[in-house]
Amino acid sequence: MSANERAVAEQPVTSTASLEELSVQVGQRIASIGVIGILGIAFLTIVDVLLRGTIGVSIIGLNEITALLLAVAVSACLPAGVARRISLTIDLVGDTLPESISRWFKAFGSAVLLLFFLLLAWRMGNFARELSATHQVTTILGWPSAPFIWTVAVFLAACVPIQLVVMSNDCIAAMKLTPALGWPIVACLTIAIFMAVLGLAGGLSAFHAEIAAAAGGSTTAIAIKFFCLMWIAVLLLVPIGPAMGIPGFLGLAAMLGLQPALSVVGSESKRFLTSEDLAVLPLFLLMGAFASKAGLSSDIYRFAQSLLGRFRGGLCHATIVACAGFGALTGSSLATTATIGSVALPEMRRRGYQPFLATGSVAAGGTLGQLLPPSSAIVVYALMTEESIGRLFAGALLPALLTVLLYLITILVLTRVYPESAPPGQPSSLHEIGAAAVKCWGAMLLMGLVLGGIYTGFLTLTESASVGAVGAFLFALLRRKLSGGVIWGVMAETTATIALIYTLIFGAVIFSFFMGATQLPKLLIEAVSHWQLAPFVVIAILVLTYLVLGIVMDAFAMMVITVPIFAPLVVDLGYSPIWWGILTIVCMEAGQISPPFGINLFVMTGIAPDVPVRTVYRGVWPFFGADVVKIIILMFFPPLVTWLSG
Repeated sequence: MSANERAVAEQPVTSTASLEELSVQVGQRIASIGVIGILGIAFLTIVDVLLRGTIGVSIIGLNEITALLLAVAVSACLPAGVARRISLTIDLVGDTLPESISRWFKAFGSAVLLLFFLLLAWRMGNFARELSATHQVTTILGWPSAPFIWTVAVFLAACVPIQLVVMSNDCIAAMKLTPALGWPIVACLTIAIFMAVLGLAGGLSAFHAEIAAAAGGSTTAIAIKFFCLMWIAVLLLVPIGPAMGIPGFLGLAAMLGLQPALSVVGSESKRFLTSEDLAVLPLFLLMGAFASKAGLSSDIYRFAQSLLGRFRGGLCHATIVACAGFGALTGSSLATTATIGSVALPEMRRRGYQPFLATGSVAAGGTLGQLLPPSSAIVVYALMTEESIGRLFAGALLPALLTVLLYLITILVLTRVYPESAPPGQPSSLHEIGAAAVKCWGAMLLMGLVLGGIYTGFLTLTESASVGAVGAFLFALLRRKLSGGVIWGVMAETTATIALIYTLIFGAVIFSFFMGATQLPKLLIEAVSHWQLAPFVVIAILVLTYLVLGIVMDAFAMMVITVPIFAPLVVDLGYSPIWWGILTIVCMEAGQISPPFGINLFVMTGIAPDVPVRTVYRGVWPFFGADVVKIIILMFFPPLVTWLSG
């Protein structure tokens, strides 16, 4: 297809394009209220901490207030995420297909996402209706729960017309490439969605029996076939959330019947949204966004540079250490890579560093954001496995230090083998080190308050996250970094991340429930016992599976798909679920820099568009090798994880 044809295909009809633009504007306004609400909850939590520490009084029922208000605030972010097309897909076949076919796959994925939000909104509304009918109230405050869940249902329902506009634009773009086939395909899509809505509404009384018969009847057959259906959806460019949620729902309907499956969707989605443990996630995301805008990344980088600049490749060493420090503020690999990269790459280029070494060290260092607390990946893993977030955070500390050490050794080896890749070091004076340390006090204080509060037990996870969010906001405010439209940019950034992660987890919790109901993990455990494989061999196979999957798919998607199956098997083998959780995150780290689909590699091409992708690939391979060494060490020495986690 020519460039002109592609440009035409990208442009939807003016009316639908303007509707999508309007959806973005309206959605972002609603989401801004949600983000402000999250920040307000953080301030309220800090007030509670101060009251408890000074006069020994706490705000009554604060946990209930936080859970309900955060559910509303988070759901308010979803329409804006839908309007901005914030979703995670895995394009494994796009480059091998004609553009017209890829466009129709994209339109199909949009249709399935529309159906997914319709299902969520309907069941959340039905759940709210049941709460209202039974007059359910909170335990401590006695507040009625229904109004809050109704509000969540309304925000989910707002996603439906917005996604309908998005799907229409995708269909129009595809039709421009295949005008003869366009309207018949649109008609088929419309009929399919209409029939699906009828099925969801209970209009097909034989739904359960037909699906069960088609799946083979037994729970094993149902589990395998709907697991395959999930992968087919992924290959057809369906976003990961609905690619897991829809097959999970259909599988439950085949096993349990339509009404029980619908009840599971409502109850599990509500439980997930109002989970007290998950309350830390949007707060930590907000902390990371404000910390980035406050310029704390530059302070950390300059301090690390003053300490390590004396070595050859000193800026690369400083980049790794700065990524570790900033990762402890954001808990996000993408934010760490993008933020530290924007500071470090220009400096390394000015000093004459080779592009492969510069980009490789930034991409690798960015992965520390997923391992160092407060990691969003660790929070999601804890939610999916019902493990302690605090213990997982503690278990991640030594592996994170090991990662930093191995990356620094990798840089030493590279600069020794390729001395032209980096200039000689430039040592800093004690005065320069001291000045950089003084300037870094804000980042040090924030890290100390957040992590110190968690590990000393003085603050709960939610309280520590609130301190981090408010502290980062105050730093950005006092440094005058939130003037003009910057604060709206922070809100948009936070909204996008919340929408992406929560849409993923909506699908993951439904699929996880389905996997548990089929007892597929138990059957896998029995199969492993029958094969009489040594437990360590099974672990090695699972790790190798992660490393292979990391080459072809996004690391976060890989985790949410595999955890419901792998985690029960590992626990049954007698291994610590905390150890396996950290090992899973470490494998995710490796996946983030493994070509060709490592997400940090795409971030690097965005930061340095003039650097060829093959150069970035060359730079990350040695660090990927260091990750493999780290995985082997953790496999042979589990106490590196379990010693601090208790």
